[in-house]
Amino acid sequence: MDEEGAASRLNKYQLLSIEKSLFELARKQKSQAVPVNLPVPAFWSSVGQLLQHLEADLAETIRDRGMTAEAQLKSRRLGTIRTCVSDLTRLRLNAFTQHAVLSNLLKSPQGDALSMSASFQSLDWERHDPSERAYHSGIGHLVEKYKHEVSWNALLHGSSIEIPSPPKVGGHEPLTEFVEQEETVSQQTPATENAPDSSDWQDPEFDEEDRIRQIDAFPDRATGAASPAPPPEPDPEESGLRRILILQDLAEPIITENGSEITLTAGDVESCPAPIADNLIAAGLAEPAPL
Repeated sequence: MDEEGAASRLNKYQLLSIEKSLFELARKQKSQAVPVNLPVPAFWSSVGQLLQHLEADLAETIRDRGMTAEAQLKSRRLGTIRTCVSDLTRLRLNAFTQHAVLSNLLKSPQGDALSMSASFQSLDWERHDPSERAYHSGIGHLVEKYKHEVSWNALLHGSSIEIPSPPKVGGHEPLTEFVEQEETVSQQTPATENAPDSSDWQDPEFDEEDRIRQIDAFPDRATGAASPAPPPEPDPEESGLRRILILQDLAEPIITENGSEITLTAGDVESCPAPIADNLIAAGLAEPAPL
């Protein structure tokens, strides 16, 4: 038996329960970035049956008693429910779109689900309408088409072309060859009788004032010269990382390209790879936190 037939058998009390569930679902969806589970199977069919029941009741009231205060009240009730259906549909389509885009962009270039782990929770399609799943799948196909047309993977990870190393420029031999040649020459040259004896060498007289003047003239050669300043620490932005402030708790840890896990909770300031940081910011789950 189809879902429409099942919904048509709903009695007055069941229809009232569907009406309450409709407003409760809209309230929950407004505060959630991911699609909220539907409260009952065939939810939208049940909502359709509720609207048909209210329309028939309003028409009967106007036919029997005219546009009385009771009829006006029923008319406002029907308009309020239709406004709630419109708002809930907009919120859910936005949530499904965001989820489909992020789940696609967080896939690795090979298409596996390793990096999808997880900026957000996966969806239990048993708790959503089949038409919503078809919409989610269609958004995923559009994202794949867009990534192909703009060469998205190459933009993020570079092309597969190997850059050849620069050719060796001739003109100078390696330093080790000079050292070996010098040692060979020193071994083959015989010592002469007239070579000066190193023991006869005497240090020249060096006045202390001359030493001070030499230190003042060449301060960088003095023994007391200041050591060079340590190199500055690398900027996280230059190393491919981006500092972000987490606005919402994430259900599962993020798995980075090197396989490490990052657990993010609201209020944390983390340095994440730029692609993941950009996606979390676009999803409204984080905001930039530069130094």
